[in-house]
This record gives sequence, structure tokens and C-alpha cells, in this order.
Amino acid sequence: MRIRGTTKVAMVIGHPITHTLSPVMHNVAFKALGLDGCYIALDIDPKGLGDFIKGLKATNILGVNVTIPYKEMVIEYLDELSEEAKVLNTVNTIKIADEKLIGYNTDVFGFERCLEGIDISKRSAFVIGAGGASKAVTYALCRLNINRLYITNRTEERTQSLIGFLNSLFRRNVQSIPFGQWNIIEAPDIIVNTTPIGMKGIGGEIEIPSHMIKRDAIVIDLVYNPPKTTFLEVAERLGARIQNGIKMLVYQGAASFKIWTGIDPPIEEMEKAVQEYL
Repeated sequence: MRIRGTTKVAMVIGHPITHTLSPVMHNVAFKALGLDGCYIALDIDPKGLGDFIKGLKATNILGVNVTIPYKEMVIEYLDELSEEAKVLNTVNTIKIADEKLIGYNTDVFGFERCLEGIDISKRSAFVIGAGGASKAVTYALCRLNINRLYITNRTEERTQSLIGFLNSLFRRNVQSIPFGQWNIIEAPDIIVNTTPIGMKGIGGEIEIPSHMIKRDAIVIDLVYNPPKTTFLEVAERLGARIQNGIKMLVYQGAASFKIWTGIDPPIEEMEKAVQEYL
């Protein structure tokens, strides 16, 4: 890749940021499309976040992705929000256009693409975790008309807050399940782990009773490093259809890329690049 004076720069910001795989897939997209662009990762100190975001208007930066811990904190410095970003109060993509900073949330789109072509209106889903990722996942499930939704989290207060948020927007059967007491419900059709449990460097395992994972269930772990967690290995042995977090990562990234450039990126090549890197 050649870096020139004409090269457009996109980036992801966070703190810390060394874990991100976004440069891997976005730089492949720029190269595959023959675009004069590059993508970098920047670690922004919390004390300078406001100055950095406000200063974007004075640059020719193409666009910015936002990751932990800034997805909510950046909002006060933006001029406009997309509908999803406004509802979720979370931004993972910023576009600089006409001297305005516009915030988007592409995580919802990313997860919805993971269930593309599947009618979930008569199905049940069990979601582990009640943090930011869970908010996007459960919002997407409700928007896709999930019939029954169960949420479990170590902190019951966060679960109830998430359920209250969902109930304010949708008419769905959403229930809290005490963490670890998962055998009180029937085996769900869809299981999603939205926590970092099982991630390289964090460790631990999601341990679900085997009778809860039925054959042909859809089991998704948003962890993508390692590409196949112990949780997914167990689910696969029991006959479930498994999926790691790479697809959601790539789809949300592809949506960001199109917001900045107006061009659909090569999703298959982006996904392949991430898989090869891992």
C-alpha cells in the first residue's frame, strides 16, 4: 500500500486499542477496490477525547470508528445521530460531512446480517450479557420480531435496565434469568454470548447445560479470538449451527466503510483477511 499526500485516512479510536482487527479488514478493502485510502488505529487518552473529536472538522479524515470505552462518550461532541445511534445512545461510526460530525451505529446491522434469511418470529433467544454489545444484539432480535427473549447477566440491575429499554420500544416477551440458573428455561432456538468470556487474554468459559443446546440451534459467540471458543466447540458437537464474532465484526465494518465512501466493500475478502490474521 502506498501512502501519499492524497491518501484518505480512516481510523478506529479507543483506549486501549491494540486488540482491534479493524485495520486488517479495512486496508484489504481499500486495496481490493483500488482506492487511495488507508486505515489506522489510534489510542486516545480520555483527557483529550473531546478536543480530538471536535478537531475532526478541521481535517480531511475520511471517517472514524469508535470502540470501548468511547461509544457513548463521543455523542456530546457530535452534530447529528442516525436513528439507531439515537435510540441506542451508542455510536461506533463517525462521518465528517459538510462541516458536521454525524454519528452512526452499525452494530445492529452487523448482527442482523448474521441472521439474514432466518425467520425468528416464532423462535426463542437466550442472550448472555447485558452490556453495550448485548444492547445492540437484543435490539436487533426484537426488531426482527423474536417471539421470546431471555437475558442473563451477573449483575441483575443491568439486566433490568436493558429489559426496561427494550420494553419501552417493543412489545416482546423479555425475561431475566438469574446468572448460572439457566436450566429453568426450555432449550432456546438461538443462543448468543455477548460477553468477553472465553476471549484470548481474558479466559474463562461459558458453561451451558448440554440439554439447553438442541440440534440445529443457532449458537453465536461474539468472541472471535480464538475463532472457535470452547463454548462453540461444545455447541458444535451437540449439533448446533455455530458462528463466531467475525461476521458481525466484518458486517458492521462494511457498513461503516460504505457510510464513508458510498461504496460496498468486498465483504468476503475482508472476512478472509481477519480469519487468516487470527
